[in-house]
Amino acid sequence: MRASIAALVLFLFALFGAAAASAEVPPSSTAAREILVMLRLPPPHYRPGANYGGSYTDSAGSAARRRIAESLAREQGLEVLSGWPMPAIGVDCYVLRVPPGANLDDVVRRLSQDRRAEWAQPMNLFRARAAEGNTAAKASLYSLQPSARLWRLDEMHRVSTGRGVRVAVIDSGADAEHPDLIGRIEVERNFVDTREHTAEAHGTAVAGIIGARGADAGVVGIAPASRLLALRACWEEAAATLCSSFTLAQALQFAIGEDAQVINLSLSGPDDPLLARLIDAAIERGASVVGAVDADAINGGFPASHRGVLAVSDRAGAASASILYVPGADVPAPAPGGRWNFVTGASFAAAQIAGVIALVREVSPAPAMRQSAAWVRFPPSSPDGAAGYVDACATLQRSVPSLNCASARAGTARVSR
Repeated sequence: MRASIAALVLFLFALFGAAAASAEVPPSSTAAREILVMLRLPPPHYRPGANYGGSYTDSAGSAARRRIAESLAREQGLEVLSGWPMPAIGVDCYVLRVPPGANLDDVVRRLSQDRRAEWAQPMNLFRARAAEGNTAAKASLYSLQPSARLWRLDEMHRVSTGRGVRVAVIDSGADAEHPDLIGRIEVERNFVDTREHTAEAHGTAVAGIIGARGADAGVVGIAPASRLLALRACWEEAAATLCSSFTLAQALQFAIGEDAQVINLSLSGPDDPLLARLIDAAIERGASVVGAVDADAINGGFPASHRGVLAVSDRAGAASASILYVPGADVPAPAPGGRWNFVTGASFAAAQIAGVIALVREVSPAPAMRQSAAWVRFPPSSPDGAAGYVDACATLQRSVPSLNCASARAGTARVSR
């Protein structure tokens, strides 16, 4: 009897020990040997009772496509790891592992030529465009926000707070228990792993800049009454925030299924066919998509360079009609554990633009902010040094002529409620 109990204990120890060890493997280390294969879904009218919320409900069809994926994997010496429906673009997406020694590009080419596959591609990695700053004290953060001084955020909130506008924050985990975010996150999903309520620095800062409620002199979000969807598609690893094609695709599909009106992507990476098609699908359904510019990448990197995406930079250098410039240095933002940080980077400039879109869409529901020409900029002779940056107050004023943007922007602004 004792031998049996000892054997059981050893078995359970081995089982949970192996699980813990596998959980510690960084997702980025496995992504390098993974590829994505897309299989075409039948037209929706052939799928009675189908649900497009991100789960398999067409059991016979999904099982058949799973068998096709497994067959493709066997023929190429691969392993099927996971799959997810992407009905917004009419495919099922499968993650396959390529064994060591096999040439990944050759495998992708062979699968792309197979008639059973819609297309295949490598698993790309994406990186948030941020540099975290110093810890901030809690008091008087609103007066330190660039939006308070330059945009007269208090005046903007008199006419719009983004009420009812659904904003998808596709990022690392947001701290839903932070004082600035309590009650502000309507939907929380994790597409990286099985953990719940994962609080990470980048996602918490981005969510707060967009929609913090501004309690007790904390940070005031650009759109403090918007409806935040915190979609964890990125993870924080070795002082970097990383995401993969597959996690981002799942989050985009979910955002589309939830009718998100604004989708914020404070990240950049290589061109990605799967994500490009999902972004196109989101835009076709009326969503405004915001991307952070990578100043070191050609054309600002993807997705900022993708057609229809509003590209946002925190550096107002050489003027570009296609890029929106927003102050993104030393922006106060919430941090996990009830703290606040000063953050810097295009990630946080993009978050501010996402918030402004929510303000405009509350008072003018039509998606009119997709083109950079719709945004007013501070003139070259701007006395407060804001030349070239977006003038959000004047931009919102186009939809609400009664909005007061004419008075001086200097001085301490009032906290919006």
